[in-house]
Amino acid sequence: APLSLAPLTGPVSKGHKPAMRATATMTEKRTGTRNLIFALFFIFSAFIYSPYLLELIAFSRENELYSHILFIPVVSAYLMYSNRKKIFSQTSFSYMVFLPLMTSLAVFIAAQKTHLSENDFLSAMVLSWAVFVCGGFWAVYGTKAVHAAMFPVAFLLFMIPLPETALDSITRFLQSWSAKTAWQIFNIAGAPVQRDGYFFHLPGLTVEVAKQCSGIRSSMALFISGVLAAHLFLRTWPAKSALIAVVVPIAVLKNGLRIAALTLSGYYIDERMLYGSLHTNGGMLFFAIAAALAGAGIWFLRSIERKTLKKNAAGA
Repeated sequence: APLSLAPLTGPVSKGHKPAMRATATMTEKRTGTRNLIFALFFIFSAFIYSPYLLELIAFSRENELYSHILFIPVVSAYLMYSNRKKIFSQTSFSYMVFLPLMTSLAVFIAAQKTHLSENDFLSAMVLSWAVFVCGGFWAVYGTKAVHAAMFPVAFLLFMIPLPETALDSITRFLQSWSAKTAWQIFNIAGAPVQRDGYFFHLPGLTVEVAKQCSGIRSSMALFISGVLAAHLFLRTWPAKSALIAVVVPIAVLKNGLRIAALTLSGYYIDERMLYGSLHTNGGMLFFAIAAALAGAGIWFLRSIERKTLKKNAAGA
């Protein structure tokens, strides 16, 4: 019996190879067609929203707070490309496109008919464009592909300038808590400091924690980096959420350390240090400290993840 079966296995396996090649070729053709359709759709969307996208580019060059905007689509595209096998393994045309497209149209019309500031109007237009592009992606590649590409797609939201109300609230939050943190550092250091709101009084020297001292630019960069690091280095949602949450107090601590260091240096060493290179260019030093703390948080959370996953595997 084994001898009679032997000659049957060879021709059957060989006969499947052309069929497999044909299936792979057909899949590649369909993927290429979908890519072409989406590329044309993307170009069409860029043409429609070109005045606002060009304004966004100019805005990012003029405003240091949003200098990161041009890097966001590059990072998102890289994440899509590096995970392309998973994202595009099961594609299909979807008819649910009307949901994001109607949302995009509603945002577009509302922004046109509402008296918004220049900043808020640009935020609305970029949001409308991002939702419009996401709708096209959903229509061309299907729900499963959207689910697999959720993070790269959602990461595009960082391209949207913050509305003025949100920006002011975040700035005041960082300003307030940075002042409180600096005050605690002064107490620990035993410095002869008296506090009056955002003002710190030392003998012969008064320092104000102004809005410019809130560190919102570096804090925003740290937050975006934290979100990206959570996606790249952590596996579970609790660990990712914990890292993103801990980035906020790290940003506050960074700002408080910078304020305290500048103030104490100006008082004990030379008052000119309050306006020197440590003030203008020292941000990178304190950002590096914050990044090191965030890196330690990633290491700690990854170690917890490994132990938890091993425990769950052993229990299963």
